Amino acid sequence: MKARKKLKISTKNKSYSIIDSPFFMLKSKKKLAALLGIAIADLALLMKDEGNYSIFEQLSKKGKSRKIQKPLDALDIVHTRIASLLSRIKLPEYLHSGKKGYSNITNAKAHLNTSKTMTSDVKAFFPSTTRNMIFSFYFSVMKMSSDVADILSHICTCHGQLPTGSRISMPLAFFANSRMFDEIKMLCEKLKVKMTVYVDDLTFSGDNVNRLFCSVVKRIISKHGHVMHPTKTKLYSECMPKLVTGIIITAGRLKVRNEQHRLMARDIEYWMLIKDVDRASETSVVKTLFGRLYSMGVIEQRYRSKVLTLKMNTAL
Repeated sequence: MKARKKLKISTKNKSYSIIDSPFFMLKSKKKLAALLGIAIADLALLMKDEGNYSIFEQLSKKGKSRKIQKPLDALDIVHTRIASLLSRIKLPEYLHSGKKGYSNITNAKAHLNTSKTMTSDVKAFFPSTTRNMIFSFYFSVMKMSSDVADILSHICTCHGQLPTGSRISMPLAFFANSRMFDEIKMLCEKLKVKMTVYVDDLTFSGDNVNRLFCSVVKRIISKHGHVMHPTKTKLYSECMPKLVTGIIITAGRLKVRNEQHRLMARDIEYWMLIKDVDRASETSVVKTLFGRLYSMGVIEQRYRSKVLTLKMNTAL
């Protein structure tokens, strides 16, 4: 049996404002079904949680277990279609995730050569994005009719929450919470504070970043039904090294964090054991090491030359 081609989000190089989205002012279930490429009778089937998701536990890199809800078959196709349509909507400048040419590195670069800095994130961002929040986005922002918004909010959630293992997770998490981010952005503009967002990570820099600013941001996040993570909220003075979306900012430069150096040293030890074995370059050990060094090289160029040196000393 031929394996099904892996589904991917497709923007078809389209980019338009929210009012030009085919979702905007959508008020007919028949048109919704046509837009999603399904029969109108399938809408009710896809609204159900049972039978439409594979739910399992997954360990994070830090060994913490988290629940994953992965859409199956027909729902997976529809979620990919929804994600593709949402990903064609123009995103604000402050967002560095889900945008071509942007990354956690561009997010950190935005705060180079700044004074005081604050980093934080929204606790359990995906699971705490509820069906009501998603309904509100479709109904109030997309101006859909209430019945169409209700159907879509059920199709896009599992047990009343945004699923963590779907292609809709990242784009819909942003749009369902865009009013919260925009309100924080308005505060930042008033105070001349630089703000960036990377998925659920928020970074702020400027002279007015202080404990009072932190408490106001916390209130805005709380008002929108979320929690600002208490242990992941940090205030940095101008002279302190700052950890921003996994990258160290110090003395106006980006630096690789110590954890990556430790992992690199471990990978090099493994490489030394197998580097002379036939076809060593094709092993997962070598691919992991080179991948890590390439990533580190984007932050600090000196690691790029290290890849070339190790390649020359690895058996083909």
